[in-house]
Amino acid sequence: MKEARKSILVTGSHRSGSTWAGEILAIAPNTGYIHEPFNIDIRCGVIAIPFKYSFQYVCEDNSDEYEAALRRVIHYTYPLGNNIAKIRNVKNVAKIVRDQGLSLLHKVRNDTPIVKDPIAVFSADWLSKTFDMNVLVMIRHPAAFCSSLRKKNWKFNFNHFLNQPLLMDRYLSVFEKDIREFAENEKDIIDQAILLWNCIHHTINIYQQGHPEWSFVRHEDLSTAPLEQFKSIYEAFNLEFTSKAKSIILESSGGHNPTEQQAGNEFIRNSKENIFNWKKRLSEKEIERIREKTNKVSHIFYEEHEW
Repeated sequence: MKEARKSILVTGSHRSGSTWAGEILAIAPNTGYIHEPFNIDIRCGVIAIPFKYSFQYVCEDNSDEYEAALRRVIHYTYPLGNNIAKIRNVKNVAKIVRDQGLSLLHKVRNDTPIVKDPIAVFSADWLSKTFDMNVLVMIRHPAAFCSSLRKKNWKFNFNHFLNQPLLMDRYLSVFEKDIREFAENEKDIIDQAILLWNCIHHTINIYQQGHPEWSFVRHEDLSTAPLEQFKSIYEAFNLEFTSKAKSIILESSGGHNPTEQQAGNEFIRNSKENIFNWKKRLSEKEIERIREKTNKVSHIFYEEHEW
């Protein structure tokens, strides 16, 4: 009989390798990968009740709205009827068929859920307590984060924070003045990324103080020694580190891969060299600007020589 294991949440900063980490963990036998239930931009997703805001904050005070739907996600109950109503094209149909099939398979096998969702970062405390989850929190260098968001042109509407008073009170009150300013007046994407990085990693630091049992991993450390780091995470979460996992880790992260992401295979990279792409993408002035504006938080995670 398969030994009972806790469900797993892979969260933290987006653009921090959370998808890479989640997919590698899901190589372990008797696991099921669940993709971003908190992502409001996914048309046919794994949750029946869509969230109101990006980075939705769920806690004891508002959990009645969301707990049942999230429990169905954890138990692989796919919202087939909801998604059929959202069908717009053949791709939607293919995705629904695939996801429904995988959900049924994981449910029948009683696989350990691996929920990958950086957008759930502010709800991680509640999720871990409510569903008794092991948690992996991904961290990334602020300059790398900012350069990645600019490359993707991922802007952020800070009203998603401002319209959540519970979130503002619990984690983001220290940034309220800036959040209000950014919500009222759209800023340069680098400045947006700086504030977003500060908000997320300030919260991650709070988690580090309150949850020594969680696993906190910097993207740079995972990329420098992926085999050793993943083996350690596997052991912490009671997952079997198979030869298949080792092979895929080496194949996806080795020096034979390109340093920049390629269309169609974003997660096949030279992981060691990918760490430093921000130094080529950003100007010296941009790097200094990011360093200065993130310093109050970034010094907790990164030393001087890592700039």
